[in-house]
Amino acid sequence: MRNTLTTLFFFFFISFNLMAQEKTFLSVKAIDSLTNEPISFATIRINNTNRGLIADEEGSFRLPLELQIQKDSLIISAIGYNTKSVNLKTFDNTILNIIKVASKVEVLQTVTITKNITKEGGLGFITAEQIISNAIKNIKINYPKDPFSYLAYYRDYQVFENEYFNLNEGLIEVFDAGFKTNSFLNKENKTALYSYRLNKGFPQNLGFSIPYDNKRSKYIEDAYIPSIGGNELSILQMHDPIRNYEMKNLAFIYNWETDFIKNHDFELIGTTFLNDKPIYEIKIKKKASNSTSVNTRFLYVKGNNKFDDYFKVEGVIYISKGNFAIHKIEYAVYDEEAKTSKYAINLEYVPKNNLMYLNYLSFNNAFKVKDKESFETTSFSLTTSQDLVSLRVNNLISVSTLKKKNFKVYHGKTELPIESIGWVEGAEIQIKINLKKDTFKRYKIDNESAITIVTKNVLDTSNRKLDEPLFLDINQFREVFVQEVFPNKQPIPGLEYSMKSQPLSQGPLNKNDAISKYWLNTPLKKTKD
Repeated sequence: MRNTLTTLFFFFFISFNLMAQEKTFLSVKAIDSLTNEPISFATIRINNTNRGLIADEEGSFRLPLELQIQKDSLIISAIGYNTKSVNLKTFDNTILNIIKVASKVEVLQTVTITKNITKEGGLGFITAEQIISNAIKNIKINYPKDPFSYLAYYRDYQVFENEYFNLNEGLIEVFDAGFKTNSFLNKENKTALYSYRLNKGFPQNLGFSIPYDNKRSKYIEDAYIPSIGGNELSILQMHDPIRNYEMKNLAFIYNWETDFIKNHDFELIGTTFLNDKPIYEIKIKKKASNSTSVNTRFLYVKGNNKFDDYFKVEGVIYISKGNFAIHKIEYAVYDEEAKTSKYAINLEYVPKNNLMYLNYLSFNNAFKVKDKESFETTSFSLTTSQDLVSLRVNNLISVSTLKKKNFKVYHGKTELPIESIGWVEGAEIQIKINLKKDTFKRYKIDNESAITIVTKNVLDTSNRKLDEPLFLDINQFREVFVQEVFPNKQPIPGLEYSMKSQPLSQGPLNKNDAISKYWLNTPLKKTKD
């Protein structure tokens, strides 16, 4: 009784603290004023500061109640939308506060698009491919060469049946020695952790977070996964094709300079805006088969042209007029017949001091993990004196499927004669395979290693086939949402930095009083619509 009361008290204590914590935050969601669709990854800035946060894919974010008490206001911006200012005194901490933002209407007089060619003032006529080419050439001048840092909210989690699992989150400061350096190999590129935790307000499933093991329990379908090293954050950072523009990167993007244009077709959709600055919006598709460059530097596409044919690419890239800076990329690779992507990246950079700095990076990939309810043989044994083979299984058996034709027992390549099939129900459910008399004696069999058993159409009571494992479709997300950028900032002496090859959970935590200005932008709900 005491243990039960202790357990109940513990769960009450945890629940109470989680509810109390939620009441110290304002829950907010940004939506399109016409469609009511969420504005994914909207940028939220606290007025008169350099601080802010990024809404998640659902347009949702949390704000400390303290900002309302201080009578702060927010500036909300996103490509394709009017920038909006909102006074926090209008918010209510007991409800989900909805902010409606109007889309930015294109000024048609400023651009004429005919057959994928646009006429732009002094630039004359320019095609989508020429815009992309200029953007690639200008990466070296539009992004910082000198050291800088950014403080960000990091999280990783899995999604299954629209619910979050295994949510890890923390506040990090990434120190970058500049785009002239290798993001992973250069020792001056490092990360300090200020907080990191497994959020126990969300469900955990250890099976979802085990390492990939080549189709036994967890794997990525149609993929080759090289050993590239790195922890969760390092792997996420390596999937940023802008920061790593000189490295081979995501499938079909690979190297910007040599592969991106060669592997894709582009369609100039039109002009959109960010804070009244015009931006080209260009649709991306993979070129027809046999014309793409194949590479397996990272996972997600097997390395041969024939296999390439099964995949398609859908994406959009947003590029500034004038300096051709790449603002945003939405890029996903699909199986030709699938509705959900094999992997997808959402990435945005924003201008600061005439250079482009990371705003957010969200990467997810689909994987399969073995369903723990799969019907499996747990062990088998021989009783040689009775010519009996016993299979122990983990689920209740559909007795009607225990037929001789559904079982084969082999000694080497020789099929052994079966007399009958039965079963025993107990602590361990057993299938009994009775061989014909003196079978073991005739073949001089005295141990399990000499026997192979093949089953067909043997079912449990839920119609799952024996030893044909079922796999669940899961999505793995890793995300960084920048809260403040610090140009010209170098690593701070005295900070302890995480090892790039070590899990974040094992990294040292740093104390910093200034970190109180930032917060974990934990998801507002447990399910994704």
